[in-house]
Amino acid sequence: MPERTTVPRQTARRMMREALRRELLPGDRLAAEPTLMSYFDVSRASLRETLRVLSFLGAIEVRSGPSGGARIAMPRPGVIGSALAMALQFRNATLRTVLEARAAIEPPVAALAAAHHKDQDLAALTSCLQRLERTAGTVSFQRERDRFHQHLAHAAGNEVLTLLVSALTRICTAIEANHSRATDARLLTEHARIAAAIRARDAAAAQDATTALFGVALADLDEHHPHQLAARVVWPDVDELLDADDAAEERSEMEWTQ
Repeated sequence: MPERTTVPRQTARRMMREALRRELLPGDRLAAEPTLMSYFDVSRASLRETLRVLSFLGAIEVRSGPSGGARIAMPRPGVIGSALAMALQFRNATLRTVLEARAAIEPPVAALAAAHHKDQDLAALTSCLQRLERTAGTVSFQRERDRFHQHLAHAAGNEVLTLLVSALTRICTAIEANHSRATDARLLTEHARIAAAIRARDAAAAQDATTALFGVALADLDEHHPHQLAARVVWPDVDELLDADDAAEERSEMEWTQ
């Protein structure tokens, strides 16, 4: 097998094991290119391909200029969402299959959130619920629903669930699904029930309300928009949406750090 297809992947694994051993953190700079070539015993071409692999996975970022070079980065949730969407496209997954997966995963997530949430999690959910109330019946309602579910997963205190739920919500959003104003009102009611259960630390009620929420969404689409449920997951649409999310997050971080 050609060197370019094996050595960079092997070197990427070695580099990440070394980063773990040295307890490197996001923002920590890697050594200069000649040092890395010598340390990992690879050619310049193989090293640069290694850095491209890790950059694509979000594990490092490469900056240009006098203070540039490769640095450890924090992979964003979009990396997971993009990879998952690519796999789903080639398996002919549809909006229905993604919503059914969420309906199986997210009720237990809500139960965990009720049991483990912190004060800041409850504040985020409450603020998001208020925005949902203001945007019901508008195009912004779906985006606020996404945020609510992402906050809910974060409140569960499990990084795997946080990443998975974030990825699944954005995959759903990339496939346009419209609800009536009446359905938005019912969805808002269920979101309010979830928030109240989280506040009361009632895991069973949080799980039941989340199950009901997905029941409402699926029933409405089944009755009024079955063609939307049959729409396939398309990787370019999901990746474009996730890329926009990452860009917005980066701008927000710059505003706070400049």
